[in-house]
Amino acid sequence: MKVLLPKVFGSSEIRQFFMTHGKTIQLKKKEIFAKKGIPSYSVGLVVSGGFKLIYKHGKKEWIKSFIFEDGLLGSLPSIFENQPIPYSIIAIEPSEVIVLTANEFKSKMEKENGYQNFLIQFLSKLYLKKEERVADFLLLEPEKRYKKFIQEYYFVLDRISQIDQAAYLGITNVALSRIKKRIFLGNP
Repeated sequence: MKVLLPKVFGSSEIRQFFMTHGKTIQLKKKEIFAKKGIPSYSVGLVVSGGFKLIYKHGKKEWIKSFIFEDGLLGSLPSIFENQPIPYSIIAIEPSEVIVLTANEFKSKMEKENGYQNFLIQFLSKLYLKKEERVADFLLLEPEKRYKKFIQEYYFVLDRISQIDQAAYLGITNVALSRIKKRIFLGNP
């Protein structure tokens, strides 16, 4: 399930709010938008490019999700509770983002009904995606998770490296190569 700005009341206003009050920044591939362990004082709307949200422990890396055009970058606990962000947000390709301060974003979300409705729907979609992801890890074999990954990210698959795909699926790069070989053996 791709989490984009909902196409309901509030989404065009959110885009307009970012464009009016935000600042456009450019990030290079591998550049960090937000770093694990540090509170995030900004929220970003991805105009172009892509990002990965990663948990890292030593050299091991797990990818929480990918965010592309029209997606929001940030951490809600960090924005609303001023807590350190539990993951890093890193550009996987050259990207353009409109950035707002967390305070400005929070103020708009807390004070106006249309934006509150947007936030409720956005959080609902985020929650459902997280539930589905946990269930997939617990119930599906890696090959089925990969097939689901292809269905979800088919439109940007060529923009996500195989190493990042494997980290998202919770398997090694070698295991992913074997799965691809089995799946695509008869379907070039």
